Amino acid sequence: MVITKELRSSDYFLFIDFKLLSVFTHQEFALAHHLGFGADIIALRQNGAGDMKGFLKYVLSNPTKFDTVDQLLEKIRGLVKAKGWNPAYSRNLVVAPTLSRSGGNFYSDHTGQAFHETWKAKITNNRLDAAAFGAICILDSIQCPSGDRLPSTDRGYLKWVGHQGYERTILPKSSEDVDLFAVRPDHQDLFLLSTLDARPRRPIVTENGDYELSYRIFARDFPPLEFTVSVNLRWEQTEPVVWTNQSDAKIKQA
Repeated sequence: MVITKELRSSDYFLFIDFKLLSVFTHQEFALAHHLGFGADIIALRQNGAGDMKGFLKYVLSNPTKFDTVDQLLEKIRGLVKAKGWNPAYSRNLVVAPTLSRSGGNFYSDHTGQAFHETWKAKITNNRLDAAAFGAICILDSIQCPSGDRLPSTDRGYLKWVGHQGYERTILPKSSEDVDLFAVRPDHQDLFLLSTLDARPRRPIVTENGDYELSYRIFARDFPPLEFTVSVNLRWEQTEPVVWTNQSDAKIKQA
């Protein structure tokens, strides 16, 4: 089952059929094909290897041949370049390296209405063959200015931007934005726009300072996406009341 987990989180699949190769490796190839690795497979076969049987014979009709290890490495380099494999690519869900801000708007839900400015993360599904059904995002934990990491007091599903629901299907080769947290002009606190039925909505952070917010996104048949947002909360209120918000946030994928 470790192999299944590793294959699910992999971006490309390189298969090398040596002269002495375990039959279990052939089963791994079949599993990779089942998990959607098609055009993303590079397959090589050493001259003198035994006859291909079963699924391997059916799918792998024309692998690239090689004799020596040096020749193998040369052919891999050429095939990777020809296929356009990119170390920055992932076939799983990925989060954009920067956040965007809403600029402020009224938001209404089951807990009431309030004016918020939200920070949004773009989540992309790079797969060509699979939609990320039922994608949900939660705030998992918070690291406080003291250095203590605490479980989030609100683990409700977070709001997807531009949609009424808190669960979203991310179609192949497309993106969706999720509201990670929000601030209000009349509170120095950080809030979540979540499914938690607390009235009034309770903040997750109540003091200025430097925080790390750790998020998790789950979607059917995709490995979890984990990332952390560093938040520098700097809120102050002047007289007469004017909203001054110099807060900043940076994102880091796990």
